[in-house]
Amino acid sequence: MTEYGSQHARVPIHYLRSNQPNESEYPLDWLQLWDCLSYYVSVTTLDYCKNRAATIWLKDHSQHKATYLFTLDWCLGANYTGGYAEFAAGHKCGHFFLGEGGQYFLQPNNRVLWRDGGSYITKTFDKPDWKVFSRQFSCEHTGSRWVTESDDELFFYTFKQKLE
Repeated sequence: MTEYGSQHARVPIHYLRSNQPNESEYPLDWLQLWDCLSYYVSVTTLDYCKNRAATIWLKDHSQHKATYLFTLDWCLGANYTGGYAEFAAGHKCGHFFLGEGGQYFLQPNNRVLWRDGGSYITKTFDKPDWKVFSRQFSCEHTGSRWVTESDDELFFYTFKQKLE
């Protein structure tokens, strides 16, 4: 919503500015690495990151200081039957930051180093060789191997392994 009362949809992130003076200009693909991965998105503020300082790694491996505002998490909706956002290796959330030059950034987990002035972030990040977490897990996938102890409607029922 603008100060004139007009509302604009689908505005790219590089068109948005805070009221701070703009010291740096980055192109759209540096501010946000991917287009939205689904038409369905949730907006969350991670309490433990609220207003937290972070360092964002840009495409050329330079670093930019920023402050966390909120997170966009793309997901499947009720009428959406497929999409990259729901696969473990393809899932991306975007953390929305205000950069120190006034530009906004929408960056994934693997482009953000969180900063903490106190307690628990104590080690220097040396870029470990972590891999993308791509394995799909399901606690119900093995369910056919287990059965309840009886057909009673017990509240505190137990499971036993199904004999094949």
